Amino acid sequence: MPFEYLPIMVQNSAPKPPRVLAKPSQVGWSPVTTAVSQSRVALLSSAALRLASQQPFIPREDLSYRRVPSDPNSGAIVIDHHSGIGTGPKQDAEIVFPRAALAALVEKRIVGALSAFHFSFMGGVRRHQEIENVLAPALADELAAAQVDLALLVPY
Repeated sequence: MPFEYLPIMVQNSAPKPPRVLAKPSQVGWSPVTTAVSQSRVALLSSAALRLASQQPFIPREDLSYRRVPSDPNSGAIVIDHHSGIGTGPKQDAEIVFPRAALAALVEKRIVGALSAFHFSFMGGVRRHQEIENVLAPALADELAAAQVDLALLVPY
């Protein structure tokens, strides 16, 4: 049974215009057909994180995304998300973007391989149609081009 993340966020949101929960027009899930130990895996994060050298996420409704190298030694991570969920992730991005933990699973042969890049975007965006029709297909194309078998979404 999937975890119902959005209703929890709606209940715990700061006072602002109410969130409208939108259901996608199509189911976006695919069955897992390859064992995790043989799968190429990528992280997806809604924390609006990036390498310090990359362009920041600026607008609250930013629909861009960033390719972040999967190598945990590739540079410091910056979180641009405007949420006040907590200071912990901003002090240690591994909490919401477990690059090192995932790389360790590859070394232990629990996960087959990592995609060269993981992907991050701004969560909490209320432009549902554009997310479904522009952002999600662009990310799906990136994952397909990288021959990713399994994408792990870490919501922020």
